[in-house]
Amino acid sequence: MADHRPTVRPELAGIRTHQVFRDALSYFDVPYAVLPGFRALVLDLHVPARPDGDPAPVVVYAHGGGFFSGTRTMGPWAFLLEAGYAVASVDYRLSGECRFPGPVHDVAAAVRWVRVHADEYGLDAGRVAGFGSSAGGYLMNAVALASGYPEIVGGSGETAEPSCDLAAVIDHYAPVDFLHMDEDSGQNGTGPAPGPGSPLVQFLGFIPSAQPDEAERANLCRYVTAASPPFLIAHGDADGVVGVGQSRRLRDALAAAGARAELVVVPGAGHGSPEFDQPGMHDRALAFLESALIKPANVTA
Repeated sequence: MADHRPTVRPELAGIRTHQVFRDALSYFDVPYAVLPGFRALVLDLHVPARPDGDPAPVVVYAHGGGFFSGTRTMGPWAFLLEAGYAVASVDYRLSGECRFPGPVHDVAAAVRWVRVHADEYGLDAGRVAGFGSSAGGYLMNAVALASGYPEIVGGSGETAEPSCDLAAVIDHYAPVDFLHMDEDSGQNGTGPAPGPGSPLVQFLGFIPSAQPDEAERANLCRYVTAASPPFLIAHGDADGVVGVGQSRRLRDALAAAGARAELVVVPGAGHGSPEFDQPGMHDRALAFLESALIKPANVTA
């Protein structure tokens, strides 16, 4: 993925900046990657004021939308700015534009961009966490768990390239294992197993049950190791879109490997319910990040 900034007219090269959030500067429509024959991929970067002058830890956020909709302006992340975390909210290619693993490549590229430009924006390249909701949670989890697999996260895999490793991950009700989506929806399920026109099939490019080997390639549990970053997973037990069993699968895989994993099951909450953007959930996320980011991540900047 290339940087197209050298080709932009000097009069139009500046990034739009505004103060939308209290005590934070926002940089809008920042290009983080350019793919041949495709539009520039952009993110919005929100950087809080740091009275101590230290670089800000960063949370890279990927929005939900079933892989076919959504925008970087979505998401329950504003509370992070008040706590001193910068937020890079990312647009990625949707399923009408690109299939798996292309959108994972995009989110990984955004993480790499944060590391490359950390000094420019006052960011801490050693303390970069991921946060995603639903489909965006899947993409962010894939980056975190499969960072050593270039075929999943993109990049050359060479040590000279900036790392897309994440120091911690907050996962809100993301799918994990597409072969068991219908099974895990249980009594809360809203429809039959994925058919040809479903959002999931549009993202993968095939019906999971018809190509189980390919579906297993997209199963995030297979990439879990003892070195996986700590996860804070939140899921509603009334979720009829992505059953809570999906998050339990990820939590169990992480725990079995010896990695840190916390699962918060929210009673009565559905998919994307307001409970996920409330003070109690914010406090839990901040406590998790504080403990996970207490030391710089062991990554290649």
